[in-house]
Amino acid sequence: MKNIRFASSAMALVFGVTLLGSCVSSKKYKELEASKNALEQEKTAAERNLEKANADLRDRDAKLAQYQQQIAQKERILNELRSAVNEALAGFQEQGLTVAVRDGKVYVTMPEKLLFATGSTKVNPSGQAALSKLASAVKSHRDTEIIVEGHTDDVAVASNNITYKDNWDLSVLRATEITRLLVNNGVPPQMIVPAGRGQFTPVAMTRTPEARQSNRRTEIILAPNFEKILQLLQSSN
Repeated sequence: MKNIRFASSAMALVFGVTLLGSCVSSKKYKELEASKNALEQEKTAAERNLEKANADLRDRDAKLAQYQQQIAQKERILNELRSAVNEALAGFQEQGLTVAVRDGKVYVTMPEKLLFATGSTKVNPSGQAALSKLASAVKSHRDTEIIVEGHTDDVAVASNNITYKDNWDLSVLRATEITRLLVNNGVPPQMIVPAGRGQFTPVAMTRTPEARQSNRRTEIILAPNFEKILQLLQSSN
């Protein structure tokens, strides 16, 4: 009888241990499954983030390529314009004329001695020849604004001068005279803006004769309308 009770107790113990082990295994399995699901969700989120980052990178690269292309096109437009002006005015550079590119514009700087007698507002023959050549080079560039800036030195105008009152007057009259000559040589008037700067934007700050001579100048600034030109180029392709 005792043996029967012992055997029953042993079987109950074994069953209990088995049942407990089964419960523990089920709980561990659920924990592992939950951990697996969480990792899969993290992986999916990471893949989405990576895909978005790659898409953003491709978009940035495309915009960068477009920007670089636009810069290259602008440089090409400026270089072509500068080359055309340089070629047209090559014969006048020995007289102090210069052509340079700054800030997306072509600057044609003509010293006073090329254009005017001292104190005069009428362009001399050599200046007329230079302006005629310049007009031929730029008049076909219809999407370019031309700003004609007159500059003087800081020497005051004589009080008895009846032609102009001060250096502002002188610079404006000279810029206007140059504008008329460019228009007479075929440049559309809507392309040109004359302006008088007087003595207030010198290239040399000292008051030596050489400095004052360099300040007496006319700057003809060619400013391409890049937005319009690039739109025309894109529409033609």
